[in-house]
Amino acid sequence: VAQSILPAANCSNVDPVALYGGHEWNFQIRREGSPVGMHKLQFHTGKDGVQVIAESKINISFLGFSAYQFDYRSESLWQNNTLMKLAVTVNDDGDKTGLDVRYDKAANMLVATGRDGKLTLPVGIFPTNHWHCGVLGQIQLLNTITGHLNKINIRDMGIEKIIAGNGGESRIDATHIQYYGELHTDAWYDADGRWVRLAFKARDGSQIVYRCLTCIQTTKAVR
Repeated sequence: VAQSILPAANCSNVDPVALYGGHEWNFQIRREGSPVGMHKLQFHTGKDGVQVIAESKINISFLGFSAYQFDYRSESLWQNNTLMKLAVTVNDDGDKTGLDVRYDKAANMLVATGRDGKLTLPVGIFPTNHWHCGVLGQIQLLNTITGHLNKINIRDMGIEKIIAGNGGESRIDATHIQYYGELHTDAWYDADGRWVRLAFKARDGSQIVYRCLTCIQTTKAVR
């Protein structure tokens, strides 16, 4: 599926440091068009595999006071493009939750421990962190915020020009992917399989968009 959606991308064997052109990939988070936070990805290659850190910080103010805060951090370890370990902490405006996923060699399964107890997951499951385009070949994902498995369908919406960069002056070509089923999200990838945009509806119905800042350094911007 991933190959047919992104024919030029290698989504089965991703080296994120090479693919993303370095160790960091940044997004500006916007709510109804206004900046409210940042999302940062960091990639580190070591002897144990590839470590990926994803962090989101959102702070929405109203009349000069903080009306809503959201902090998210996940650390994952990947070996041969397979998730082996994941630790997530979430502070959703004071509601703190966590998720811990570890590979059980004896059972050849992943064991997830979260707010609802333990859950066994098949090896090869992808979390909802979006950076690995192999996610486009999946029928279920591990929701890193809720700790639940979400059954998904993926719809290819075609190539679009999307806004990128800090001032929003740059446009890049990206394939629009729509997730539906138990997860409703829109994600965009460039031709090489880099994640370059995200959009979804927040609980209050507002539109949240992750606008890529780093991608105009590694992809040719069309003005």
